[in-house]
Amino acid sequence: MIDIIQGDALELAPDRIAAGTVDLIFTDPPYPKEFHYCYEWLAKEAERVLKPDGFLIAYVGPYWKDVVMSYFNEHLQYFYDFILAHKGNTSILWPRKIISGYKSIMCYHLKGQSPLPRTNVLGRWDGTGGDKRFHRWGQDMTTARYYVDCFSKEGDLVVDYFLGGGTTAEVCKRLNRNFIGIEINTETFNMARSRLDGALGPEEKGRQIELV
Repeated sequence: MIDIIQGDALELAPDRIAAGTVDLIFTDPPYPKEFHYCYEWLAKEAERVLKPDGFLIAYVGPYWKDVVMSYFNEHLQYFYDFILAHKGNTSILWPRKIISGYKSIMCYHLKGQSPLPRTNVLGRWDGTGGDKRFHRWGQDMTTARYYVDCFSKEGDLVVDYFLGGGTTAEVCKRLNRNFIGIEINTETFNMARSRLDGALGPEEKGRQIELV
């Protein structure tokens, strides 16, 4: 089941995703300061929906990582700070004169629990570079595929509250994970829907994917 929904995750999630049902949240919220509330909400939402052995994995820009971690630490327990090394050109953080060359993929779980990934996981992952075909801030599919594969198994429920161009959705389709994704921007949502239509075989369209 691949279910993608157009709308605001902050409003829709309580009705569409039941408490304690999610095996993995894999998501890429917007990084700028004006969107920090998304990370704060995400921490509370993960606390609500994760199973005892579930994980939250979120891309985090290094500029505001301390702020994001303060939100996450309030509601969740730190597991690891995975490093995604950038390939090719990289952004320059001009206010601090830093050529970053990487971003963090922060991993948390519920407090009081001690879950483990399905297999050993590399602490540093060399990505293939951002994929901007479906979204201007799109991440590469190899990175998403690697972490979804390591932190979930077939039939698990994976959620992406900031669907974007549908990278996590396509990965979950290919890895036989159940998936729920929410995207607020109508144009971006339609791009993700077209992408998923292309990722399905003719016999699967309309059967294994529910486009709401």
